[in-house]
Amino acid sequence: MYTSFFTKFVALMAIASGVAGQGLPANCDRTMTVQAGNTCDDISAAYNVSTYQLASVNNATVDAGCDNLYVGEVLCLGITGQDCTTTHVIQSGDTCSSVSTAADISINLLLQNNPNVNTICTNLYPGEVLCTGNQTYVNVTYSK
Repeated sequence: MYTSFFTKFVALMAIASGVAGQGLPANCDRTMTVQAGNTCDDISAAYNVSTYQLASVNNATVDAGCDNLYVGEVLCLGITGQDCTTTHVIQSGDTCSSVSTAADISINLLLQNNPNVNTICTNLYPGEVLCTGNQTYVNVTYSK
């Protein structure tokens, strides 16, 4: 009960002080508020946003390791026109080939929309969320 009250209190204080929502990119299409225990990967999975997209659109406030999230922080989940909501959560044994086949997209499109994945797909990890949309979403720089 204390944790729930404390979490809500911190979130309200962040909003009241104007901290929450600072640094949101222009044309942010959708948002979420960080809760206690959230990680970038579980946020990505819960809101159908790739790990790369979440990190990219919030690069002004979230560090590369995504270890500086705070309760009450408002994150942008996608930019209008660049918001891939078709995703796949990587499971042990997944490969770029298996993911692209299941999504009925080319490996090239999978890699284009997930530039954090290396070209030989050896850096996938369980829990990572990939964009598996059937169009190009990652083609312009996210801007504030």
